[in-house]
Amino acid sequence: MGYSKEIYQEAAGILEQRRNEAAAQAEALLKRATARDPRVEEIRRALSGNVLKVTRAVLSGMEGKPADLPAALEAARQESLALQRELADRLHAMGETADDFDPRPVCPRCHDTGYVGGAMCQCFTRLLQETACRQLSALSHMTLTRFEDMDLSYYSDKPEGNGPSPRQRMADVVAFCRTWAEDFSPDSPSLLLRGPAGTGKTHLSLAMAREVVSRGFRVVYGSVGRLLRQLEKEHFGRETGDSAEELEGCDLLILDDLGTEFASPFYTSALYELINGRILAEKPTIISTNLSLKQLQDRYGTQIASRIAGCFQPLLFAGEDVRQQKLLRRLQEED
Repeated sequence: MGYSKEIYQEAAGILEQRRNEAAAQAEALLKRATARDPRVEEIRRALSGNVLKVTRAVLSGMEGKPADLPAALEAARQESLALQRELADRLHAMGETADDFDPRPVCPRCHDTGYVGGAMCQCFTRLLQETACRQLSALSHMTLTRFEDMDLSYYSDKPEGNGPSPRQRMADVVAFCRTWAEDFSPDSPSLLLRGPAGTGKTHLSLAMAREVVSRGFRVVYGSVGRLLRQLEKEHFGRETGDSAEELEGCDLLILDDLGTEFASPFYTSALYELINGRILAEKPTIISTNLSLKQLQDRYGTQIASRIAGCFQPLLFAGEDVRQQKLLRRLQEED
């Protein structure tokens, strides 16, 4: 996947920060141990000096000088072993080990360098994907929404005709969305969240995103208008990047407020390619909209409407605009 320079820089910066933090932690531990027992630092210096002795002995042997190389190497080895035993004993008395003074990388394969044998490490690939998702998404708002924050008291408990009340219907919707998110997998069905404005579609979309992200999956969330504008900028060369591939390749794509974006032939074409591409790749998508199926067809045509109707499991939202009700309550409380 082709990532922009900014994404590479941000991901590489995270790796550098990991290396610096690991080195700083090891250095801080060494300083604490040395403050308690100055002999610890003396031993570490002696061990480093022993490496130089071995190097000089080897070079002396290579130059044909009359040095007794085997004896010199054995003497250096015995000295190092003695120093290591002394260091181990002193550290053990402090509840530490020699390994504690070595920086501990987050990734043991590449030691947080991002590469193994010249090939990109899986941890760096993952960081690039996560960074691309974060830059593309609006998931910064995700922490504000949870399933338990969905206040059903704003929904009427009066049955509608022969059906359940809006409160009961929304309780069922919330329960379904929670289970869907907790059981999420690449095989999860796509969802169509449809209903009046202000009835909780965005809230539940973000709550599902929060849960799915917490389980280690790549999620891209955003309003349809914002995501399509990004695709348009890259398509016409106003910005670099490959958001189309990230939108099609992420584990879960959430398209919020379908139908509120500016209408244009490019947007309709891009939307079709995006939805159809994810259907063919069998990747789950969540779409929220205020439009009915008839309105979707009138706005986007049969191709898009039929794919949404045939491949997305519908969840019907009910009730009156919760945002307006909350505003009214605040005004009444101020009075």
